[in-house]
Amino acid sequence: MSYSSFKKDKLLMESWRNYVNEEASASEMDPNDFPMKLSQVGDKYTRKQAKAIATGGLKDGDAEDDKIGMSKGSWGLKQLKPSQSSMNINKALNFSIMMLLKKGNFSKGPGGDLGCIVTSDNHIMDGHHRWVASGMIKPDVTVGGYEAAFPAKEMIAVLNILTLHFTGRRTGKKASGGFEQFSPERIKSELVNFTQGKGLFKGSTPEEVLRACEIFTEQKGEAAITAAATKFAENAGQLTLSLPQGFPARPDMPIISKGKGHLDLAVKLLSSGAVDINPKFAGKTGEPGGIPSGITSDAVKADRERKMRDLEEGKTPKKE
Repeated sequence: MSYSSFKKDKLLMESWRNYVNEEASASEMDPNDFPMKLSQVGDKYTRKQAKAIATGGLKDGDAEDDKIGMSKGSWGLKQLKPSQSSMNINKALNFSIMMLLKKGNFSKGPGGDLGCIVTSDNHIMDGHHRWVASGMIKPDVTVGGYEAAFPAKEMIAVLNILTLHFTGRRTGKKASGGFEQFSPERIKSELVNFTQGKGLFKGSTPEEVLRACEIFTEQKGEAAITAAATKFAENAGQLTLSLPQGFPARPDMPIISKGKGHLDLAVKLLSSGAVDINPKFAGKTGEPGGIPSGITSDAVKADRERKMRDLEEGKTPKKE
């Protein structure tokens, strides 16, 4: 990839930058360097190159230009917006049942820490099932997470670089249905299955599902199931269940796992300015992370094909 005129124009701003204490600017990110879809990131960069970008911001001679402000924050649930339209209704309802019963990781009921980054325009980068499960019970509840001083679309692009760096994955999780699932009819169908022992998470019982619905609706027996389905759907309808145009589908979204330590590491890298987001970039190539210029999708593909041939021939692949 050669220098574009866009990049040259951005570099002219560097002399001005020296006079201000500035954090990372989303407007200065080149979308050619930071594609929004995970598959495009995987086509463009190797895992080794993603690592160079994820750490190059500390090597570019500017201590401030790549920092993204991060702090612990809290929000009313209805303030927040999703960054993906794909939801697993079975998972969300299992969460809701456990919240009503105050079981396991939901011992405090709905709300709590979403375990995710929330962008400056109030999009959640993960934690969607806890978000919607809490909303189905109590849409006015407060939730917490990491508040990022960066907008959603550009954050998705940066987190996809970190996904490739952390995991080597070039595809995200499978899509499993959209917001249209959260209707009274579909929710009731799932709850009926639960009362028959179908689709329940390990450790939950049909009797507990019925008890949770009775607690939620103050009704008994089958009437509690019907009333709970209606109430769940009405409450979910108070949330923002739509996406702006241009957001990737679930398989092209980042995977930043709190349980695997990715979330805390991502926050550390972003807040320290380690991710080489804005020019001046590390090295002398004019590319993020100082990776070689002229990198193309074909070059990345050829590198992967070479590694596959090495594996087939029994050669030990070099670590990236």
